[in-house]
Amino acid sequence: MTLANKITVLRIIAVPFFVIALIEHYTRTAQLLFVLSVFSDALDGAIARLRGERTPLGTFLDPMADKLLLIAAYITLTYLGRLPLWVFVAVLSRDVLILMGWLLVYVLTNNKKIEPRPIGKVTTVLQMAFMMAVLFDIPGNYLRLLLDIMVAATMISALDYVWDGNLRLGAIEP
Repeated sequence: MTLANKITVLRIIAVPFFVIALIEHYTRTAQLLFVLSVFSDALDGAIARLRGERTPLGTFLDPMADKLLLIAAYITLTYLGRLPLWVFVAVLSRDVLILMGWLLVYVLTNNKKIEPRPIGKVTTVLQMAFMMAVLFDIPGNYLRLLLDIMVAATMISALDYVWDGNLRLGAIEP
């Protein structure tokens, strides 16, 4: 297993500890685990590129680690009453839509390749930034602005993935 993949696996292992820290109100521990996870996300990608160690496993695990961390964070903070339910629904709906779209493309075309979209990467960064803002209690006006930008990007990203899926299926002309 490559170094980058080992870092990604550690990020996945950290998710339940992050959730427990949130539920048990170990705020500093939760903040630290989230920040380290976000930092290691950038680190494992850089290591894989610099060392020429991009692997099919890493291509699958890296976005999975992002999704696990983000969905766990949004579920837990919604459960704790720190986020409105609609924010969690917006974030989760995009991911479910992407998964369903990928399954549909795979079933109809036997193409299992997953290609991240540029707006999808931006959306993930914004979702992480918003979560960091919530975890660090950023003042309301800034938090609301970041929330609005993040939700807009999440919805645009969902539409972009639907558009791309339709292109891949030949349902629409480019």
